[in-house]
Amino acid sequence: MSVFLNGFNNNSGQEVSREKLSLAEVQFDAMNTTFNNILDTCLQKCISTEGYSEGDLTKGEMCCIDRCVAKMHYANRLIGAYVQTKGWSPATAGLPSSLPTSLADHPSDRR
Repeated sequence: MSVFLNGFNNNSGQEVSREKLSLAEVQFDAMNTTFNNILDTCLQKCISTEGYSEGDLTKGEMCCIDRCVAKMHYANRLIGAYVQTKGWSPATAGLPSSLPTSLADHPSDRR
């Protein structure tokens, strides 16, 4: 059982290893980065900053954001499933343990 589900009430006597805690941090950081990238991308695509005088989103903006988030989430799930089927990880692929936080930071994209 996860330390996060048990909270601080750990009556089972199990200790949380540094490795598991480190893995949880990596997973959290990856999800946080993914969420922020989706948010930034969809806001840039769907919300006009010119003449923005309304406090609420228009129906068109809401629909655009819904579609954008759904597409990005679906693509992320497909890529994640593909990577899992290949068994890729930083250790098996010979990649550094600290991966770039965005595709723009990836060395192969530098020209």
